[in-house]
Amino acid sequence: MWNAGYVSEVDYIYGYFSELAPVRLKFALLSRGVSHDVGDSPSYLELGFGHGLSLNINAATSSGRFFGTDFNPSQAAYAAQIARACGKPLGIFDDSFEEFARRDDLPQFDIIALHGIWSWVSNETRDAIVEIVRLKLKPGGILYISYNCKPGWSPIEPLRHLLNLHAAKAAAGGLLARVDESLHFAQRVVDASAGYFDLYPSVGNMVESIRKLDRSYVSHEYFNRHWLPESFSEVSARLAEAKMDFAASASLIDNMPGLGVPSHCQGLLASISDLALYETTRDYIVNRQFRRDIYVKGKRQMSVAEVADRLEAYSFLTLAETEQLPLTLTTAGGSATLRSEIYQPVWEALMASNGAAVPFGVLVDRIASVGITRSQLAETLFVLTGRGDVAPTSQSATPEDDRIASVALNMELCRRSKYSSGANNLAASNIGSAVPVTRVQQLVLLALWEGVDEVETTVWRWLSEQGERLISEGVTLETVEENLEEIRKIHGEVTSKLLPLLRRLGAAPV
Repeated sequence: MWNAGYVSEVDYIYGYFSELAPVRLKFALLSRGVSHDVGDSPSYLELGFGHGLSLNINAATSSGRFFGTDFNPSQAAYAAQIARACGKPLGIFDDSFEEFARRDDLPQFDIIALHGIWSWVSNETRDAIVEIVRLKLKPGGILYISYNCKPGWSPIEPLRHLLNLHAAKAAAGGLLARVDESLHFAQRVVDASAGYFDLYPSVGNMVESIRKLDRSYVSHEYFNRHWLPESFSEVSARLAEAKMDFAASASLIDNMPGLGVPSHCQGLLASISDLALYETTRDYIVNRQFRRDIYVKGKRQMSVAEVADRLEAYSFLTLAETEQLPLTLTTAGGSATLRSEIYQPVWEALMASNGAAVPFGVLVDRIASVGITRSQLAETLFVLTGRGDVAPTSQSATPEDDRIASVALNMELCRRSKYSSGANNLAASNIGSAVPVTRVQQLVLLALWEGVDEVETTVWRWLSEQGERLISEGVTLETVEENLEEIRKIHGEVTSKLLPLLRRLGAAPV
């Protein structure tokens, strides 16, 4: 079978993952002081791109050459259609990873990325991934890989086994119907006070949570034939076969000293010198379920001075609008409180530019009078980026081409939102990434860009013709008047807040 046990009966959800963006990968490495050899126009490969939303947004917002393969032909076709609307050339394939590893018509890549693939494929397919990385990633190149990990997923494996066993032995109908039946059966087992779920009540509580999730996501996450959470030490050992060295987490907060781990455990970690033992122990401390890791082929640690020099190449754009910055930070290890005497002056220095990009050197000058050092400023910017308050600007070699491509891609995504939901992000060329935009917001944008006279009634017609209704504060709005009023409110927010932000980020026509 061409699907090799991977769910192909149901399409995967539309998803954008900012960690895959070239600018964010390089910025995460900088946060750990790790060098790489990826320039401003990289050759980029995504393995298992799903509907290709991340791949297309990365291609639209960045210079370079972009390629991807996903063995599902319907998803590859969708990604190619979106790519044509964007106007930038993409190499789209529907090869399996084993087939792709044998191709001889591909360039050497600066970046290879795979999100949420490793844990759901066979051991032979993981071998093919390692072979692609070994043969096709340049020295100094970057690998991004994310996966379900131990110990967080270990207690959940018996639940997955029960769901799959019921789906295979007792459920009937298509995949989504079998998923529903199996979730209902698992809930009956939980309600019967089964000993396993009594011993692990958090796993029992998961059943009800899973039942509320998108069924396409659930079918791919829990009902594939292959499902193998691994520890960091196991994955890093496999990737070492391709000469890869672990360099950083794509989650910036995890790269900051003193954050992401409870304070009473920091001394324990500090006593561990071996990297594999350190990272694996850290996962036990926070009971991590999912890792987002960045590797480099030929890792080199930079000096403090070199990190500072590389920061000079960045400018920063504010994404949040608050004048008083929230000082509570949620991390994998719990909550942390940010130092107001550092974070608030930095935030005020950023806000002083009224939405314009602020170079790192300018920020250094603005905060010098309050005694904040360059290293403190750097850590603050890494944390604020990780939380989503700011974003580093794109370092693309073709910024105007990227802006044109991003706007064209966004218009196509908004047009497609008339017919289905899912692609809830728009490309933002000025930050080399994307911003979240809901389906209704996209429909309002589409109406504005198409110059319709009655925005609210047009958006309502597009939705109501498909039997759709809006939801406000968790309640479905049933009457026409209620829906129109909600659309009117969203229209006002799009005009006053969202559209100016999109223009500032290079995501909308000026």
